[in-house]
Amino acid sequence: MISGKDIVTNARTWLGTKYHHQGRLKRSYASNGGVDCIGLIMGIATELRLVGADGKLLVEFDKTSYSPHPDGVRLKQFLDLHLKTIDTNQIKLGDVLLFKLFSHPQHVGIASNYFSGGIGIIHCYSGSGQVVEHYLSAAWQKMLVAAYRFSYQ
Repeated sequence: MISGKDIVTNARTWLGTKYHHQGRLKRSYASNGGVDCIGLIMGIATELRLVGADGKLLVEFDKTSYSPHPDGVRLKQFLDLHLKTIDTNQIKLGDVLLFKLFSHPQHVGIASNYFSGGIGIIHCYSGSGQVVEHYLSAAWQKMLVAAYRFSYQ
């Protein structure tokens, strides 16, 4: 059985992968790869063969027909349909975090155990230019609108 720790361990193998809108390719010795925030989630789901609430592989529902500023309504609907919604006060390792950066929730990341303590986030966004891990600061917590758990947990 896959655990939240397994998800975080896998997510960390994506650190340094370059940002690329709609990308789904992990960094390797031959390539800098390229992913965006949902591409990171789908890449982890693919590598770990994670399933949705209906028992089907999440990768079967992957779509790359979204704009650089995705429709937050569709993203939240996708997460609500395929993952288990949890209270944002109950976040555990490997949970998917949904953030509202602008007018709609449109950014996701993976909850981690930050190396200096507390909750961290592993995510990819254009501002960092690559997959990064950092502390879930007060500023990021203010933008957190929902949290989800893969159905195995």
